[in-house]
Amino acid sequence: MGALRALSELSVSFTSAQVLALCYHRTRSRECFSTQMTMLADRGYSVLSMGQFAEWLGGQTQIKSPALLLTFDGCDDDQLENAVPVLESFNFPATFFPVSCHLDGEPTTLAVTWRRTLRELATLGYTIGCHSHTHRGLTALPGAELWREVVDSKKLLEDLLGQPVDAFCYPYGACNSRVASAVRQAGFHLAFTIDLGGVNSGDDPYQLKRVPVLGEPGGQSFRAYLGGHRLLSGAILAHWKIQERLLG
Repeated sequence: MGALRALSELSVSFTSAQVLALCYHRTRSRECFSTQMTMLADRGYSVLSMGQFAEWLGGQTQIKSPALLLTFDGCDDDQLENAVPVLESFNFPATFFPVSCHLDGEPTTLAVTWRRTLRELATLGYTIGCHSHTHRGLTALPGAELWREVVDSKKLLEDLLGQPVDAFCYPYGACNSRVASAVRQAGFHLAFTIDLGGVNSGDDPYQLKRVPVLGEPGGQSFRAYLGGHRLLSGAILAHWKIQERLLG
């Protein structure tokens, strides 16, 4: 499966994509992340909030090209320590996708910390999405467990934040028609995979592709990767995956 995915990614081109949804997991180096954000600012990218992206995808508004969305899966400590200060310095909107299991149950130190962190991010203006309850592959789950992963997670986050949580990202990018239907029925308006590619108007809002950023790349490879050229972007991503394994 991994080899097939790697081969398919080599053939992907997103040179004509209207929006790139960047997907970050780890941001170990504030310096590397700052270099990437500087490049986006220097090249005139419109960095969209999730609300702006949703309105554009729904045909309610226009956007200025080139445009992108910044998304962070997992809401890890290094994202908070290294990415958030840089985002604030550039005044870039972003969306964080936490798992909700840390919020559930007794008010442990971990739960209290997570609740405070998510409230602070929302107060700063960042969008909080949902990355399921326990980050299990959803396609293999029976109906009741799938529903808990999707619906209960949404409710926990909404109860905590006092606001709608409308965006979802599939753990491991695993999605099929049954999972997408559950996400839609739960009341999410958008759902993201980790399939490499850009987003264009008219795309399925529950099968949105993203552009993963891995391995703490420097400015030159980051710029070449975002060019979206067939073979080149896929090859760069394959190299980044190796770097990510070495770092991880």
